[in-house]
Amino acid sequence: MVSSSRLIKRTSCPVCSSKQSSSLYQTSFSNEGIKSYISRSYGQSSRFNYDYFEGLYYSLLRCQNCNLIYQEYVPNSAFLSELYEEWIDSSQALLRHKTYSVDYYSIHSQDISQLLTYIDKPPSRIKVLDFGMGWGAWALMAKAFGCTVYGVELSQQRIEHATSHGIHTIQWDDIPDYDFDLINTDQVFEHLVDPVSVIHQLQTSLTPGGLLKISVPNSFGMRYRLKHMDWSAPKGSRKSLNPVSPFEHVNCFYRQSMLKLAEGAGLLENKIPMHLQYTHTANWSSLRRALRNLLMPICRNVLGSQNYYIFRKPALERL
Repeated sequence: MVSSSRLIKRTSCPVCSSKQSSSLYQTSFSNEGIKSYISRSYGQSSRFNYDYFEGLYYSLLRCQNCNLIYQEYVPNSAFLSELYEEWIDSSQALLRHKTYSVDYYSIHSQDISQLLTYIDKPPSRIKVLDFGMGWGAWALMAKAFGCTVYGVELSQQRIEHATSHGIHTIQWDDIPDYDFDLINTDQVFEHLVDPVSVIHQLQTSLTPGGLLKISVPNSFGMRYRLKHMDWSAPKGSRKSLNPVSPFEHVNCFYRQSMLKLAEGAGLLENKIPMHLQYTHTANWSSLRRALRNLLMPICRNVLGSQNYYIFRKPALERL
């Protein structure tokens, strides 16, 4: 059913290892809806070839223990490298990155300002890791605040771009050799075939009391989206299937599944006090931005946001 040259089968939940799951959706990659979705995402790539997926299946499961929605068949390491290095046009992605508005950067600035204030140390004494840093926008903003910033990234082109802008880059195997006060993972954990091994690797490099921030696509409204399975729905729309995008977004986290993941790594959930969030909120330039600024602390601290989490490594107990 599955070719080992492209996809591998996950036989248990990638968060809690439970083998108890229910099938939410399954279709062949020859399905016209999913074919058109993949074509819009990667069809311009010279390496894109539908023959790769002949006889393969897109399958969504829900873990009955932790509620994670996950893709049963996921890219192997060779296909992952090809996908992110060759199928996704880096030059076009960099051009889009260069067109981002002030709003985009102000969100990073606000996020970092809140986190650094909560840590309550001079930025010059704070060591930061941006794991899955992309083109380095968040890392550069943290650097501008005065932090010592490191980055981890798979794409060699993105590594070279970040390095040219003064970001220290390290490899996966080097992570435990460092001590970080803050680790940022922005839109990373939804991509991971094995999120458990990654969060354990990251927590080894956190200082006692250090913070791990995890931001993922929001799982809000997934029942409605999965009921309709509209592959033509644009990203950002009510029916968008971006949170379960084939090959890339292989995990869709609900709050229960994210807390389970952190618990397994010995991390505790933390919430930045609402007064700090409001104090360090910027950009009230439009009604939409103002509403977002007012509601975000409530969503995170009261309602339990399903896409933004802060976890703390317990401090060492004094003898």
